[in-house]
Amino acid sequence: MFSTVTSGAVSGIQSYLLHVETDISSGLPSFHMVGSVGRQIMEAGERVRVSLKNAGIYLPPSRITVSLSPSEIEKRGIVVDLPVAAGILVCMRILPQECFDGVFVAGELGLDGQIKPVRGVLPMVEEARVQGMKLCVLPAANLSEGALVHGIRCAGVSTLRQFIDYMKAGEDEKLRIAPYGETSQRLTSANDTREESDFSDVRGQDGVKRVLEIAAAGFHNVLMTGAPGSGKSMLASRLPGILPPMTRQESLEVTRIYSIAGKLPGNTPLITRRPFLSPHHTVTARALTGGGMPAMPGIITLAHRGVLFLDELAEFEPSVLNVLRQPMEEHSIVLSRGGYTCRFPSRFLSVFAMNPCPCGYYPDLNRCSCTAPEIERYRHRVPGPVMNRMDLNVDVPRVPLAVLMQREENNTSAQIRARVMEAVRIQKERFAGTPFTFNADMNAKAVEVYCPLGRSERLFVRDIFEAMNLTARSYHKILKVARTIADLEGQENISEEHLAEAAGYRPRDPEEFHKDSGKEQSV
Repeated sequence: MFSTVTSGAVSGIQSYLLHVETDISSGLPSFHMVGSVGRQIMEAGERVRVSLKNAGIYLPPSRITVSLSPSEIEKRGIVVDLPVAAGILVCMRILPQECFDGVFVAGELGLDGQIKPVRGVLPMVEEARVQGMKLCVLPAANLSEGALVHGIRCAGVSTLRQFIDYMKAGEDEKLRIAPYGETSQRLTSANDTREESDFSDVRGQDGVKRVLEIAAAGFHNVLMTGAPGSGKSMLASRLPGILPPMTRQESLEVTRIYSIAGKLPGNTPLITRRPFLSPHHTVTARALTGGGMPAMPGIITLAHRGVLFLDELAEFEPSVLNVLRQPMEEHSIVLSRGGYTCRFPSRFLSVFAMNPCPCGYYPDLNRCSCTAPEIERYRHRVPGPVMNRMDLNVDVPRVPLAVLMQREENNTSAQIRARVMEAVRIQKERFAGTPFTFNADMNAKAVEVYCPLGRSERLFVRDIFEAMNLTARSYHKILKVARTIADLEGQENISEEHLAEAAGYRPRDPEEFHKDSGKEQSV
């Protein structure tokens, strides 16, 4: 007897349908799995056998062969327990083959017959809908996740016996089990009400708050430099509170990533808050980029559509920082490992913070004990190409005691976010029908279209370009930041004031910094 059951698998960030073909024939009792399967998948055979036994179903003493197609794709790290069990049940005539027509099945089996959740349900259900499947039978723990996909019906089962009863049921009875649309909406709303730290808690630092407001409005990268205790980490942690909310499409993108990584919160089927990740400076390059067998997203992909905060930037290994060069520019990372190549999205807002020197107190020569060579080596730990990819550079000064003790009301995150949202609305109208969302997304050609300059502004930019010895990348970054500043002020055209402010945020040439620091230290 032969049977076919449709399941799915994930390769990188993409998913594909997997056809589980099962045959039971006469011969020596055995259980074989073919189709480029790894050792982990072959273990599914014994789990299925014991799970069926504990559900009261004993396998016949026959030769059982299971084939996973397409066979040219290497299967690693995928779970096919429930589809394999379903195929065996069809071959044993316990379930009819017809009940699996247009049905997608996924789940892991426990030895006691319980059906456990699996990773990557969201992208697999999306692919099942695209391929015309009409029903997805999922573990009950994954049901709310699968229900996020519109246009396909999902049902959740908790045990193997419940699965058998459900598949035997008539169509009218199956229709009574609907997706958890209502529950998903409730959990999404609950997720939106979580409290965040507020900018009103930060005393002083108005210049830094201005920079972070520009960064949030245009999704520009930020580098903050200041002494220990000046508030860099405190300010960075409040940035998510002024970022614009994610669209549903962006939420699905982020949820898909976390589903594949197995990091989707159990009580939140849809991630609606922009991620905020802050890895320790001992993180490895592989942890940032991802990889492994099967390929798993790394930190920069988990920060997709959110914030990647690197504190104590100069303490990171230069080789680790260098892996950020491609993702910061192309908003994705391509991983090539033995046997596979995959691309992970990584459109994140980079927020970096560092001290000006190893002790952290330069240029206060009364407190700084670092020599000029030590400062030079410290600054050189941050690769120049990474520094050059920062859009906004700001010094974070120490806050005077009088400012810390004042009771004057500061701008709240809600007030700042309202200004950011208005700027985002302007960008949304400007970029309608284009692949761009924020000003920082523009390429060189788009900058020419959306950042036109008048005659006086052109002359002003020429003077800035020559005086600061800018590169082409720096020139375009100044125009994009100036465009965001103009949007925050509700101005249609970029003025000299906008260009001057944007140019003032460009990082200084590291070589010039070393020359200046050396001179001042030698005095």
